[in-house]
Amino acid sequence: MDPTLKITGVLSDPTRYSIYQYVCETKREVSVQNIADEFDLHPNVARLHLSKLEEIRVLHSELKKTGKGGRPGKLYFSSDEVVQLSFPKRDFAALSEVAIRSLMKLGQTGYNILVETGYEYGQEMVKEYLQSHRLELSILTKAEKLKMILELANSLEFNSMDLQSNQFSFQYHHCPFKETALIEPAFVCGLHNSILKGGFEILFNVEEFKQEESMLNQCSTCSYHVIVTN
Repeated sequence: MDPTLKITGVLSDPTRYSIYQYVCETKREVSVQNIADEFDLHPNVARLHLSKLEEIRVLHSELKKTGKGGRPGKLYFSSDEVVQLSFPKRDFAALSEVAIRSLMKLGQTGYNILVETGYEYGQEMVKEYLQSHRLELSILTKAEKLKMILELANSLEFNSMDLQSNQFSFQYHHCPFKETALIEPAFVCGLHNSILKGGFEILFNVEEFKQEESMLNQCSTCSYHVIVTN
């Protein structure tokens, strides 16, 4: 079977896709019984879903002893395999790598251009949201802006967000630009941060926008803290 068709076939099952998301977000190894309990499935059904996900290499497994005696049990964990689907096939990863490498040749000037463009993109993304929902920024209340940030979280791929009055904390467990970031972390992280900052600064007066953790520094997440004044 064509690899693309096989991937779409495996991930088209809603339960299986939910299991895949769950394993990725928990950031730990899971057993068949863990999945059976979490999704209210018979262990044999849970095992089938996990095996299918392993076949397309989005999950890996290994045998480990549980410490309770008996045979080692199979534990599953998310892989670094990137699933990219397009019809016809397009290599956007290669395109982004070429673009980043071109800007790297310009040194600091290239970095400044990248950050400026990212900031503009983040602002445009919010403006498009406002336009598509027929919202007028100047009359939005703080509560409405907070609601908008939460709705935008899915498109910005936040894995979790905590809102406290004038403060936001949010995390990524999977870098949306991971493969390109490995080429030149400073450039790609600068781009990502500027996109996020641009989006926030359309809606709020931002007093502080700070990245506190980075997966490229061996942290478990990329985490951010934002303080706004309105």
